[in-house]
Amino acid sequence: MGSIRILSEQMANRIAAGEVVERPASVVKELVENALDAGATRIEVTLEQGGAKLIRVADDGCGMDAEDAALSVQRFATSKLADPDDLERIVTMGFRGEALPSIAAVAQMRITTRPHDAAEGTMITVEGGDITDARTTGCPPGTTIEVANLFYNTPARRKFLRTTATERGHCTDWVAWLAMARPDVAIKVTHDGTVLLAAPGRGDLRAVVSEVYGSNVARQVIPVEMDTGAVRISGLVSRPELTRSSRKHQTFIVNRRYVRSMSLGHGLGEAYGILLPQGKHPLCVLHIDAPPELVDPNVHPTKIEVRFRNQAEMHNLLQQAVEEALEREGIRPSGGRRPIMPERQAGRWAGPDAATKMQARRLRVNPFAERVDERDDGLGVHEGEPATAAVFTPRETDEADADALAPPHRLEPLGQVAATYIACRAGQDLLLVDQHRAAERVIADRLSAGEGEVRRQMLVLPITLELTDAERAAVEEHRAHLDELGFQVEPFGGNDFIVRAVPATLVGANVEQALGEIIEELLEWGPAERAQARERLLATVACHAAIKAGQALTDREISDLIRALNASPTPAVCPHGDPIIVSVSRSELDRRFGR
Repeated sequence: MGSIRILSEQMANRIAAGEVVERPASVVKELVENALDAGATRIEVTLEQGGAKLIRVADDGCGMDAEDAALSVQRFATSKLADPDDLERIVTMGFRGEALPSIAAVAQMRITTRPHDAAEGTMITVEGGDITDARTTGCPPGTTIEVANLFYNTPARRKFLRTTATERGHCTDWVAWLAMARPDVAIKVTHDGTVLLAAPGRGDLRAVVSEVYGSNVARQVIPVEMDTGAVRISGLVSRPELTRSSRKHQTFIVNRRYVRSMSLGHGLGEAYGILLPQGKHPLCVLHIDAPPELVDPNVHPTKIEVRFRNQAEMHNLLQQAVEEALEREGIRPSGGRRPIMPERQAGRWAGPDAATKMQARRLRVNPFAERVDERDDGLGVHEGEPATAAVFTPRETDEADADALAPPHRLEPLGQVAATYIACRAGQDLLLVDQHRAAERVIADRLSAGEGEVRRQMLVLPITLELTDAERAAVEEHRAHLDELGFQVEPFGGNDFIVRAVPATLVGANVEQALGEIIEELLEWGPAERAQARERLLATVACHAAIKAGQALTDREISDLIRALNASPTPAVCPHGDPIIVSVSRSELDRRFGR
């Protein structure tokens, strides 16, 4: 007997499921996309226990007859491709015929379906990839697919699922992206009896954005519209004052398919240029409609990535569309836009003024403060932000505490440099201290020493947070940690929360911005970060409360900060692990001066 053998159909489906079905959200994505391909105008998604127990997707699409229903759970069976040439002009969401058999291989599935012109429907039950029952039944036109007990036969996969709140958030993220891709379709998501999202289906993209991100965001976006005849770019982008620390809220829709694209994200950022603060990214929902032969969606197993025949041209067109939108709103000056040349090659997107523009982006010129630090770690406000953050006021430090950095390592302040660094002496060495990171370290030490007894300040006017469902899930999961650090956050119906108190150290800071960035950070956490939740949140709070680069300090403030840093058990690194102190030894000074 040879060593090569043909895999069984069941084994092949399980392997395919490993690519297609990562978590409940993967199932939701595939089923809703199938409903959209079936011409549905209304789709209802029902979840239980984050989708692990039940996912039900019901639509009013074209439905299937008995023969097609049975074929739909066979591998590589699809109604969306007829010949190889169709791969060059794909216009449907799905096309490979892997979704239903892959899901059925790792779950218990029931399909109930009926064409609009049929008197009765069909119900098929599939378990572990095998059809166990097929019968006629009465049902409304369209298709309802129920997926129960996901990964019931692959317990190793099931144990890697996260909490119910987290999995629910991933599911609603996908529905939200698909709702923004198809604002003409009414889509509703219900979890354990609670409605999480209800897109109206009127074709109004701003109304869907309001449903997904909240009315505050919907009021701060502007329209984008460009039509070259071959390519149309339309949608909404945020004003420069509405930004996020990550690109998670940038939604690109290519031929009605939600995709991720570094090239499109780069073009979006280039359109704003120096209008954006350092480390911040605009929000967007942008639709790109292009001839299907110019787009290849078959790049990734989950079809989340696409490849354009001319990446550089699409990058430049999107950049130009957004620049023109910002000009129409008076946000950037008219006539300042450089011409977009379709023939530009990748790597030459910046144009003839690239050096000047990149220098401006590096310096982030601010009329109120000099920005000299380029750190962009996605945590909190850093260099050169307007002086809305609280001025650091360290507690009085006992002389005994100040001996934590004993001579010759104890720092003696000499003065401020560029409103960003503090020159110090330690023995015969010269040192530069990053004032922002030093303040972060001191505040983090103080918060950490509280051991859960952080002083909080009640707000005269509570803050209302409008969150996505994924953000709501993150807040729910970490409310205890937020409470430990001084935040009093309470549910306020739906995805809204009320903030009634904040850590006292944040008084005077931009609390809403700080909380927004903390929540963004929570969304990105994996298991390792969750194990260190308090420490990571503490570092972010300290970042927002700390002195900023570009902030002038009095001699007393400099002295107090260095005295507190001397007392720190870890004065060399900030809570994020970045260096606080750069030293130049006496021998290095002598060498530089040729002594």
